[in-house]
Amino acid sequence: MLRPAAPPSPCRDAINRIVLDTELAKALIRAAARRVSDHQDELSRLDAVAGDGDHGLNMATAMTEATNRLQDSQVTTSAEVFRATGRAFHDAVGGAAGALFGSFFAAIAGQLKSAHSSPREALVAGMERGLARVLRIGRTEPGQKTMVDALAPAVDCARTALGEGSALAEVLQAAARAARQGAMSTVAMEPRAGRARYAADRSIGTEDPGACTVALIFEAWAEASANEE
Repeated sequence: MLRPAAPPSPCRDAINRIVLDTELAKALIRAAARRVSDHQDELSRLDAVAGDGDHGLNMATAMTEATNRLQDSQVTTSAEVFRATGRAFHDAVGGAAGALFGSFFAAIAGQLKSAHSSPREALVAGMERGLARVLRIGRTEPGQKTMVDALAPAVDCARTALGEGSALAEVLQAAARAARQGAMSTVAMEPRAGRARYAADRSIGTEDPGACTVALIFEAWAEASANEE
């Protein structure tokens, strides 16, 4: 016997109504800033194994600068939120990390500005464009113990979740899980890119700080988007 269809879940309906508007974009960046700042010492400790030990400070500084720039009255769209974040990384952090993370956020901004699709689709497409930029600028690929080892699976899973019709919060949750797994996978890797490759023997057995930062950002985004239900 056919059973009547279950009524739609209010929670599910709420999730489906979430869109990437300006306020949510700001919430994502602020949540990421808090998460990175909370783990600043851990990130610097990981970086000190084979680097200068300032990665946590640099990331926290850039994210804090990004949140400060969000108070500018000219930041009125989601694209401008991500553009301001990208510029904060370029301006506040020297070296490769600033260029790589800055380019990732800038790519999302560009896609959000020019897209004719839904904000959810534009965000994922921007993440894909950002990954491509990171790969090109960093001259790296998955498996070399860099931020790419968290970013690539996060972007792939975000695209898969979007293709399955998942709402924005679910897309970001899938990305966060993949990013964390990717970051954890770097523990056993030998670095083959960046300064860490010169101290490869010391680096084996610890997470890559860049990959860990990526995981923290996506976890913050997943939590912030879920809180919008």
